[in-house]
Order: sequence, then structure tokens, then C-alpha cells
Amino acid sequence: MHDISTPSDLAAHHARRVEEFEAAEDAARENRARAERDVDYYDGKQWTEAEMRQLRRRGQPVITFPLVKQKIDFLQGLERTQRTRPRALPRTPAHEDDAIAATDALAFVADDNRYEQIRSRVWKDILTAGWGGVEAVAEEELFPRPGAPSLRVRLARCPWDRMFWDPHAAAEDFSDASYLGLVLWMDREEAVRHYGAEAGQVFDETADLAAQGSFEDRPSSTRWVQSGRRRRVRVVQDYHLDEAGEWSFCEFTRGGILRQGPSPWRDEHGRRVHPYIWRSAAVDRDNNRYGAVRDLVDVQDEVNKRRSKALHHFTARQTFGTPEIQGTTSVRELRQELARPDGHVQLPMGAEWGRSFGIIPTGDQAAGHFELLQQAVQMFEALGPNAAMLGKSSKEMSGRAILAEQQGGSVQMGTLTDTLRDLDHGVYRRVWNLIRQFWTGETWIRVTDDARNLKWIGLNAAVAHPLTGLPVVVHSVADLDVDIVIDDAPDMIAPAIEQFQALVELKKLDAQNEIPFRLLIEAAPNLRNRDRLLQMMERAAGA
Repeated sequence: MHDISTPSDLAAHHARRVEEFEAAEDAARENRARAERDVDYYDGKQWTEAEMRQLRRRGQPVITFPLVKQKIDFLQGLERTQRTRPRALPRTPAHEDDAIAATDALAFVADDNRYEQIRSRVWKDILTAGWGGVEAVAEEELFPRPGAPSLRVRLARCPWDRMFWDPHAAAEDFSDASYLGLVLWMDREEAVRHYGAEAGQVFDETADLAAQGSFEDRPSSTRWVQSGRRRRVRVVQDYHLDEAGEWSFCEFTRGGILRQGPSPWRDEHGRRVHPYIWRSAAVDRDNNRYGAVRDLVDVQDEVNKRRSKALHHFTARQTFGTPEIQGTTSVRELRQELARPDGHVQLPMGAEWGRSFGIIPTGDQAAGHFELLQQAVQMFEALGPNAAMLGKSSKEMSGRAILAEQQGGSVQMGTLTDTLRDLDHGVYRRVWNLIRQFWTGETWIRVTDDARNLKWIGLNAAVAHPLTGLPVVVHSVADLDVDIVIDDAPDMIAPAIEQFQALVELKKLDAQNEIPFRLLIEAAPNLRNRDRLLQMMERAAGA
């Protein structure tokens, strides 16, 4: 690593970090604007202010068909139904028992951080904005429990709008980025508590530069200070490859460096790494990252605006008339009267309908808009999850047939689901590396929440050898290397329902009562209080 202990080297290092960060901000500005639009489309914000004003002038309601939200919500629901647990597989037969302990340790960290909820939020970021990720670090426990890990492995979602990266990175997993990081906004007092008294001077320097307008020789759209009642300063948490090709970190603002040094995190080979596990849904040839919403925006606009146009044609009338038939009635009043279902237009004496005054037929235009609207809806159905995957097929099918059709439709979503699976693998691998690096003392973890069947696993635990009686260490995580496997969650609901329905039909034909009713209860999927019902049946049979 380059020596930056002298003030001049430190200043050059800071200038390099600021330059790279602002380059990343500038390069991603246009794509970030599109990502914000994609997120807005999921939230139902699909009309501009000018478009809404135009509709109100027509007297039309602003109606949005939430088709984008429907597609993305299905993919989010799919993620929730396919949550899995990691498994650690030993790489040698001698570590078979240790791999079970490693699996339990991974499950403990996942439960402690509520990783399932973090995963769902990151998945939504990937689908809507196009990118998202997790930060995995180890931090000291303020009030450690006896036998508990002295350092807690913490997982946190990285907000998509606070992430920045090397604009030349093209890999979907950001593996080719030479720098990346997060942007934070802090109060001066918060920074002093977090970084120490020296942070106050750095913040004051940033505020002074902002007041002088002397950040750059040229204008910059990157804001470093947020004015108002609370003056907040942008803090950049940056990880970058140093001259030796190792990862280092630098936390800074425009006025100076707050903290910097080699990255404290290590991989399974002992090399320094950054703490981020980030993924993108897709990357185009210009290195712009985007999600599943991007392909739906144009068709969503077509549905909204084509329907609005058709509604306008259905309710509006085009008229013609000679000047003498108008009388004291204005053209606007005539149009308003014709637009009313019970409207009445009184023509002067001598006026002839169809010659002096009449309505121009526009039914062909309305029919054309309606046909294009139907085509847009059909196109939207073809994009992303289809009707079969959504379980909204009009055909009557058995549970197994529904499952087969859904599995066939899910092939289209294979790339996205691979991204989610790859995210899981990266997170669990990073968690295991943090456990190996920081859980060096004897550690006991609880691996079940069932109070009637508590289970504890000791890592690096000293126990007596069964033959010699001498103390030996079991489940030494520093000496254990495992393969992390993410199992796919099979969808067992549809086959279970089909099997239950078949048993019900057989029971209807069971005149000799050869099929016990107990069997139906045991086969019923998702039946609440199943054990209690069976116990009540046994007590009733015994009486």
C-alpha cells in the first residue's frame, strides 16, 4: 500500500477519492434518473404534471392501471415462497461433523439479522431500480453475553440510491469494480460521536467550502452540504483497490478524510475484501444497470395513455355547423351539452340536421384506440411473469397441471432468479468468512427457538477427550473450510392440494369406511391445529 502518512500524500489521496466519487456520480446521473422513474412506476406515479393538467382540462380522471406493480409484486411473492436455508458441506471426511456446526452458525447469523427481510427488500431494489445489495461486517457487542460471540456479524441492506461504483464496471456482481461505496448524510454532532473530535474540523471545512462556492473550478451538480435548520454534510464510505491490488477504505467528505486504512475484512484465502455483496438485474452495453421494470415502462405508458385517449373519443363529440345556427349559444356550451348523457341542443328555425348542423362520426378512431389498447394489454401479459405463473389462467386444471405450467413459465425468469440465488451464496460465503476471522474464542450459539427442544452448538469449544481426558478443541472454525450450498425450495403446495382432493373423492366412494377420517386430516395442507384435532379424535375414540 502506498504510504500516505505525510500531509501532501494525504491531500493527494483525498483528492483522488473525491475525483473518483464525483466521476461515478456524473457518469450514473442519467441512468439514476431512469431508475428513479422505474421506482415511481412501481409506486403508481406514472403521469407527469403536464399530462395530469391536460386530463383535468378535458374533465377526465387520472386513471393508472397498476400493471407494473402486479408483475413486480408477483416476483416478490415468489421470493417469499422460495426462501431457503444454506447448508455447509465438508470438503474432507474429517470435517463432516464440523460442517453441521457451520450450517447452524450460518442459520444463527441469518436469524439474528433477520436476513429474510433484508433479502426481500434487496430483491425489490434489484427488480425496480436495477441494483441492490447487502453489507456484511463484524462489530463489537455493546453488552456481550457470556459464551456469545464477542463480535456480532451484522448484515444490512444497502439502499440503492446511496450506492456508487466504478462507472467502468460491467459485471452484474460488480466484481470488476476498482472502487465502490455508500453515501451517508450526517450532522456535525453525529460525526463527532462516530469519528472523534477531529471530524468537527473536517465538517467545518466542508461547510466553509460550500459557502465560498469553491468546490471546483467548474460547476458541479454533486452536493456536499445540505442547508436548512439542520446543516448536514455528505460522508462517502469508499472501498478501493490500492497500488498493491488490495482493498482499502477511506471515509471522507469534501473537506477532508475522516478515517482511512486497509480493509479489515478477509476472504477464505486471507486476502482483503470490501464488505459489499451487490447484484444487478441486468447491464447494457453502456454499463447502465436496470431492473425488470425498465422493459415494462413503455407498454405501461401505452396502456394508460391509449385507454385515456379511447375514453376521450368515447365521451367527446366532433361537430360541424353553419354560423347562422349558433345563435347566442357558444361552441363550448354546445360541446358541453353534447357531452352530457341527457344533453339537449336546440336549433333555430329553418336549420336542417346534417346540413346546417351535425356530428362528425369518430367511432372508427375510438375503435382503433380500443384495439391498440387490447394489443398493449396482451403485450404486457407476455412480458415478465405470464398468466400461468400468476395462477390466473382461464383454463380449469389440476394442481399438478398448474404447477407444471407455472414451472414452464418460470423458465423466462431464470436469469432474475439466478441473480437472487447468487446473492444468497455471496452473503452466506461472506458470513462464514467473518465467522472464521472473528469468532476465535469459545462461542456457544442457540440454533432453535423451540423452548421444548433447545439446541446449543459450541464453536472452538474445549471438551475432554473421551479416551485421554485431555482437553481438545472441537468445531474449530479457523481450521474448517466448507462449501456453501443453497437448496432450491420446492413448491409442494399444489401437489399436496391435488393429493388431498383425490383422498376426499375416494372418501366419498368409501361405503365400507375403509379410509379413516384421520388420514384426511393428516393430508390436509396448511391445516391449523392439526395435532390438537388429532388428539381430540383419539380422546373421543377412547371414550
